[in-house]
Amino acid sequence: MAGKKMKKIVSYIVVLCLALSLMQVAAVAEEISFADMPDNWATDALQKAANNGLLSGYDDGTIRPDNNLTRAEMAAIMVRAFGATQETDISAFSDVSADAWYYSDMAKSVQMGIFQGDGTNLNPDNNITREEAFTVLARAFELTDADGAVLDVFVDKADVSAWAVPTVAAIVENGYAQGADGYLNPGSNI
Repeated sequence: MAGKKMKKIVSYIVVLCLALSLMQVAAVAEEISFADMPDNWATDALQKAANNGLLSGYDDGTIRPDNNLTRAEMAAIMVRAFGATQETDISAFSDVSADAWYYSDMAKSVQMGIFQGDGTNLNPDNNITREEAFTVLARAFELTDADGAVLDVFVDKADVSAWAVPTVAAIVENGYAQGADGYLNPGSNI
């Protein structure tokens, strides 16, 4: 994929993830309307995401844009964005029920290598943090881990978890995240 196109896609996904919390994702072909569609800076990105099949909202016709994004929701977005179809066996993860709406998406995201879990849990119902989302994006786009020194410009660089430093640094180094007012807020929920 061309660098410019990749950067546009990553930027789009980051904006989408930072703009909302959503649920089950399904492919759609026409403009979708949600009862709680916000009328702000996120509206256009949300509408495009719905129209492009990245999200479909909850069964009650809402997208709940003020909710936090869960790890399962992030997995669903990424799987749809990449058109992933191959699943792997995730039965070893004790916290992913085979009848959960996200089971297939989690199995695909593990197959893609963008979600790894801790060997026992994938924590699909946990809210995803910014550093976790950055790591998922860095893995998805196969960014080379970067030196943590690139994070020195952020006041809260010490708040980036040690395991996330190389991937968060890669996201920053490649221009996908600039922080806000000198902060990355790596532990904040999306």
